[in-house]
Amino acid sequence: MTSWMRHLRALLPLLVLSAAVARADEAISPKVGDSKNLPVGWFVTQSAPNLYEAGVDTKSPCEGTRSAFLRSRTDTTTGYGTFMQAFGAQDFRGKRLRFSATLRVKDVDGWAGLWMRVEGSDPKNPLGFDNMQSRALAGTTGCKRYDVVLDVPSESSAIMAGLLLSGTGQAWLDGVRFEVVDRSVPVTDLLAARPPAPKGGPHGLEDAAAVVPTPREKQLATGKVGEIWFNLGRVNMDKSYTRGADGVWRNILDEEVTENGNEVRGEFEHRPLALTVKRAGTRMLIEGTWGIDPVRIQLDPDRLTMKWGIYERDLQRVTDYKDDLNCFRYERVEGLRKTDRLDVCGAALSSEPRPTQLALAFLGNGFRRAKPPGGLPPPLPPMTPRDAMRAGTNISQ
Repeated sequence: MTSWMRHLRALLPLLVLSAAVARADEAISPKVGDSKNLPVGWFVTQSAPNLYEAGVDTKSPCEGTRSAFLRSRTDTTTGYGTFMQAFGAQDFRGKRLRFSATLRVKDVDGWAGLWMRVEGSDPKNPLGFDNMQSRALAGTTGCKRYDVVLDVPSESSAIMAGLLLSGTGQAWLDGVRFEVVDRSVPVTDLLAARPPAPKGGPHGLEDAAAVVPTPREKQLATGKVGEIWFNLGRVNMDKSYTRGADGVWRNILDEEVTENGNEVRGEFEHRPLALTVKRAGTRMLIEGTWGIDPVRIQLDPDRLTMKWGIYERDLQRVTDYKDDLNCFRYERVEGLRKTDRLDVCGAALSSEPRPTQLALAFLGNGFRRAKPPGGLPPPLPPMTPRDAMRAGTNISQ
């Protein structure tokens, strides 16, 4: 496995639009399924080893003579896998890019869809992302073309795209195309924060695009706790929560979180959640219960303590931290070693805390010590986009 692929692996949990810390244990499966090798430029990543496999199928393609597939290897997995590629963004900067393919699925218990992600200088904060979560495929469906459309800003460095399968079953794709489109084609970017609308279909998703905040409003609403970032409509973590037009936050497992003033109620990681988020002067408190255990998170300008049951993190603020002026850095130092670290940034430091986003972001970081992140940043992938089946690629310049 090449070094850039190792670095790329660490970014993938943001796709499910998962958190942001790397949890994938296996990045590449070069020999699986019905083919000795996967299509050139494509590889498999998954949330845990040996859950998924990919290959080439010539029996019943939707377009052309063969299709690529992604399928679960067990009948009980609750993880996810992706069949994906990455390439440099230099040829698409300042343009609108459409990634499309023909998909079909069989016996999918969970969901499947195309996804695309636009990277900037900070891999933890993508510039654009869509994974078809609001229009995902499930069960068994026939051949149909789907697409995701994202703007590629001038500061973009890389683009990732592929097929996502969460849960069990099998999904096929073929007729892959990457096309530059004009501004009349609407983007499908899930990161474009949208406030609730009063009407809509299931979960109110149809009307969620009625009002789009200004760039300034979006900037002020964006925050980060550790490796988990949030905005007005999304908390980006391992199983990301998005806000529907009905005001309810949901993830891919249909866990729901509701907000009433400063109270947050619902389900997180299969445990009932009942928290209150409030700020008193310079202190921010998150208190209540998660599961059967009490939670108390106290954020002060000079100290951060996080307690849940028997677990506890106690960190002091690094007062001379200047790498990011939008962040407070909290660390635990034992002797000469830094044994824990958590950055709190942007709207997470606001005098008007956003209850759901803050509660989920802090809980998602966990209550056990996390080793300070390190290592080199991921280098720019040198490739251009490749289709899964060589026929069908269309790249318009």
